[in-house]
Amino acid sequence: MNPAQPHPKQDADSLPAVPASALVSWADSLELAVLFEPGANRVLEVNRAFARKFGQPGPAWVGHDMAALIHPEDAEEWTQAFPRLARPPFHIAREHRWQTAQGWRWIAWEETAVRDAEGEVCAVRSIGRDVTKHRLAEEHFRKLAQAVEQAPVSIVLTTPGGTPQYVNSRFTEVTGFTLEEIFEGQIPLLRDGHPSEAAYRHFCALVASGKKWSGELCSKRKNGTEAWELVQVSPIRNHLDEITYLLCMREDISERKALEDQLRQAQKMESLGTLAGGIAHDFNNIISIIRGFTELSLILPPGDPRLARYLGSVHAAAVRAASLVSQILAFSRKTEVAYRAVQVNDQVRELAGLFSETFPRNIEQCYQLDDSIEAFAADPDQIRQVLMNLCVNARDAMPEGGTLTIATSRVAGQTLSGLKVDPAQDYAHIRVSDTGMGMAPEVRARIFEPFFTTKQEHGGTGLGLAVVYGIVANHHGVIDLESTPGSGTVFHVYIPLKVRANPPVANPGDWVKSQLPAGTERVLLVDDEAPIQEMLGAALSDAGYRVVSAQDGTEAIQHILTVDAHVDVVVLDLNMPRMSGLDVLKVMRARSPEVPVLVITGNLTPLVQAELVAMGHTAILEKPFDLVAFGRALREVIAAQAKG
Repeated sequence: MNPAQPHPKQDADSLPAVPASALVSWADSLELAVLFEPGANRVLEVNRAFARKFGQPGPAWVGHDMAALIHPEDAEEWTQAFPRLARPPFHIAREHRWQTAQGWRWIAWEETAVRDAEGEVCAVRSIGRDVTKHRLAEEHFRKLAQAVEQAPVSIVLTTPGGTPQYVNSRFTEVTGFTLEEIFEGQIPLLRDGHPSEAAYRHFCALVASGKKWSGELCSKRKNGTEAWELVQVSPIRNHLDEITYLLCMREDISERKALEDQLRQAQKMESLGTLAGGIAHDFNNIISIIRGFTELSLILPPGDPRLARYLGSVHAAAVRAASLVSQILAFSRKTEVAYRAVQVNDQVRELAGLFSETFPRNIEQCYQLDDSIEAFAADPDQIRQVLMNLCVNARDAMPEGGTLTIATSRVAGQTLSGLKVDPAQDYAHIRVSDTGMGMAPEVRARIFEPFFTTKQEHGGTGLGLAVVYGIVANHHGVIDLESTPGSGTVFHVYIPLKVRANPPVANPGDWVKSQLPAGTERVLLVDDEAPIQEMLGAALSDAGYRVVSAQDGTEAIQHILTVDAHVDVVVLDLNMPRMSGLDVLKVMRARSPEVPVLVITGNLTPLVQAELVAMGHTAILEKPFDLVAFGRALREVIAAQAKG
């Protein structure tokens, strides 16, 4: 019903007589006032505010039906409340939607029964206020509260100092902490996950200055398990522009991080697979050298001057093989992301040897390295993967041969116009270019998309450049490319140099060539490889040691448990049949904790290394090693035990 067209009037003569003062005091009030008969809902009198609100002059409303103005959904509830007016205290308050000149509005009524001389209710006096804004605000707040409480991300509100003020249900669900533990224990919610105090101080300084912060943090739950979260922290200001709260949103990305790790590992193995033919070729060459010169040495008469030269070639080939194995393991092994000092030129030189042995001979390799670039904080395995993927991509773009160029330089961010970089920052620039087929514009537009590949017929998965893009982004860098069909491709990678790490510690195994250090101790040598046992036994005996050998862990334990057996030091291999080196070490720790042990192994996995560290054992020498390094490591173990 249009408010300008009130319900038809009823007979005014039939209206009940009510006290004349029922609405007098409200005539000029800003609040709405109406007097009506409760049974028939007939309007008896309205004030000016009511008339304005409902769009008709006051006299026009007399005799009209109040029920015609209420929202149909509220009508029944409005009617059922009238019996309460007939009982003390003869007063009720209620809110409903009413059809006004401005449309449907929420109006809060304070209603009081008007009684005649006999005490019977003859009218209802209603004083109303438009509470639509308040109701909408409440509804908005209710929806907001429901959204925050049921949000799929953890939401935390703290003071600028980090004192928790509010956490939603998702936060308690993810972390396992109860509200009592969070608020009574004053858990430092903003500190959790930051890798160091320096990183946390940087975060605090940033948000204190009024800027937003975002990043990926590995936080701990109450049960001790870890969860990767994408965290965003924003300052909240009051009307004086003062920071009063910090809003922290934490999204659990553990599953995504696990998938990313799997993707990177799968792509690493794919890249390694593309090099398998070249690696096999190189190993066959190395084996041919070792086998050939060994056979020649066996048939030479004693004292022949060629013997030393032949053995020197065998040794050089063995060193070459060890270097190749080390590079393959470093690339293929699944390791945790660990930022440390990385010198990009060393990474390039390391891979240059691998490329020279595995890439086709018709691809010329050119290196232009700027040695002024200092070490910066990065994950060396991931930087190695970026270089590997870009170079493999360049190799595949030159099936008929060409030139692969890897260049490094230092550039200022302000010179990189058009790229989203920090102009105040310096960047390490890695440029990988080829003289291959180049890319069409439609290929360039999709080149970093996961699973997009132009090598379907050759088994390409389309993961390589997508992984490169992700790694560069995780290092807060950018990647750009230039390519023209028929004119080759150039990839530009920019990694920030702002965050630096301490320079790498010198390799303790980088010994000068000298004789194996002498000793007189009694050594228990435990290794299931007979040639290695014979080699080390001979070297130790020649250096003055007394050597007792064991073929496996069980034989070693039998010797250790022998009452009259005496051992000064143990050389222990880890991977052995019947009983592993770890089991032997545990028995020794219980039986003879004073005896020093040098662990030697050909494959130290992260799991085994963690177990050794948990046992407090750090004396480890990885195969292959030269005899001088072995001798010096043995002396260090003996000396350390003597001091301890």
